[in-house]
Amino acid sequence: MLRQSLAILSGVALLSGFGAVFNTPSYAAGTIQFSCDTSSSALPATKATNIATGASLSVVRWYSEYFTGSGYDPVTRCQQVSARFQQAHNNGSLDYITAGVVNGMPVICAASPGGSCNTSNLLFTLKRGVNAAETLQRLFDVRDGAGPALYESKGRTYVNLTQKLAPLNASGGETGSTSSSGAAATPTNRGRAF
Repeated sequence: MLRQSLAILSGVALLSGFGAVFNTPSYAAGTIQFSCDTSSSALPATKATNIATGASLSVVRWYSEYFTGSGYDPVTRCQQVSARFQQAHNNGSLDYITAGVVNGMPVICAASPGGSCNTSNLLFTLKRGVNAAETLQRLFDVRDGAGPALYESKGRTYVNLTQKLAPLNASGGETGSTSSSGAAATPTNRGRAF
């Protein structure tokens, strides 16, 4: 009986191992950490960091004072949005991001291709009147000919964030204030900062 139980337990463990191999996302939970970097005199930045290698990329630099009157200055937005990126990453829902409208405001959110934005997948809100789809493309520099990082479905653009963060595993991330992937906003290109 003990032998039979061990055989069954071994089979379950083996099948669980196969499931883990086939269901593992590109970045295992805990490998990439999103945080708000306020350490330099530059703009506060939402950064993605590979905690195994220390490589990092700035995803968004926060300069806009537009939401300050509502209690969301650039540092507060950076902190809250970084936490949303981290939560979406931990939930496995950050592979793709897209643009949309939530509560009448343009937003950037985490959504699978074919999905849309809502209050549960919201990453950050943009200024009223801003074209969210254009902002998404500027943010991740995915214009014409962008290649496989850009996915379009039913008139909506989705950015493969996993692919945009790939340099964290390959090249070591940022050097100084520039990004090796083009995915990050840099202080010299204010068009990508918010």
